[in-house]
Amino acid sequence: MDGLEDLDPKRFGVIVWTIDGRRALLLPDLEGVDTAEQQVRITCRKGNIDPNVDQYRLHRFEVVRHH
Repeated sequence: MDGLEDLDPKRFGVIVWTIDGRRALLLPDLEGVDTAEQQVRITCRKGNIDPNVDQYRLHRFEVVRHH
């Protein structure tokens, strides 16, 4: 991924990780998560990652839901 413009929180989940091993995941299409910025901020908070201080990487993924 090149940046937040490659995320669509309705379509893609996101994994955020740091070089020291902290990581967190957020599934796509969650109620109240409408922007990529919100999605990354929430995911960072889950992983105890400070997006203003820590260097981190993003990975997006798609979920296949079976009914």
